[in-house]
Amino acid sequence: MDMNQAERTAESLIRQAIRGVTPEPTLESFGGGVKSCKEPSDGGSEERVTLTRNFWLKGIPRESAEDVVRKVFGNWKEAGHVVDAQPDYGRRVVAANLRSKPDDFLMQVAMGMGGQLSVGVTSPCFWDREPVPSSLGHPAPRTDAERQERQEAMNGVRAVSSQILDSLVDGRPSAEEPVVLVRPQDGSCYADHQWTYTCENAPSAERAFHHMVRSLRERGWQTREPSAEEAAQAGDAVVALTPDDHEAGAGVTRSHGDDVIHVSAAWEREWPPPYMRQGGQ
Repeated sequence: MDMNQAERTAESLIRQAIRGVTPEPTLESFGGGVKSCKEPSDGGSEERVTLTRNFWLKGIPRESAEDVVRKVFGNWKEAGHVVDAQPDYGRRVVAANLRSKPDDFLMQVAMGMGGQLSVGVTSPCFWDREPVPSSLGHPAPRTDAERQERQEAMNGVRAVSSQILDSLVDGRPSAEEPVVLVRPQDGSCYADHQWTYTCENAPSAERAFHHMVRSLRERGWQTREPSAEEAAQAGDAVVALTPDDHEAGAGVTRSHGDDVIHVSAAWEREWPPPYMRQGGQ
């Protein structure tokens, strides 16, 4: 597979996903791009690259969002692709993960708490004449169990980010696809997802930040903010933990006068992890 083939396959999978979706969505590209295959799962060369294409599905009424997830998932499943993770329609954030046949592209359809819909595909590693500079990647899993744990961590931290994004208003997330870093730690698995959210100006960013904090609290998140004196010196900041069973949450910050909000989401498979329990901790 080369770059042209990867792009054609990605485009075909996206078209396949939205076939028959009504009303017909408008595709708005976000993130994605070409990145180096750092520590590839197939054990091959890190000089290869991988292609990602992500799209928001715009123009879908919120009440129809779940039906669209069902339709996209059904389209891909009927085409013979392999299901890695079934959508759980009982959860507030719904996602399904598949792998394409015969090309082994990773595929996802997701619905955020606010009804935001997205589809995305990522190619396996392939050779290109001009590899991009290396970026953070994922530890190569040695077994199917490790692969499943890594996927669980990636899904978990992306769900955290999705809920944060649903709580922000009057701005846009970073256009460049943020890196999800998954690290095994003494039998546990930790995932980190860092990204930014840009508003029109500093006042709108301040409003977006405090709207996010209120929304997360209403959803049952635990939040911890600095004292008024600390905030006056450093700017807005909050540590927010989800109400879910796993240890998951985010640190969100904004400097005074800045129109950019910085988000660092995290997800821990096991809490406390074994390395924190050593020595009686």
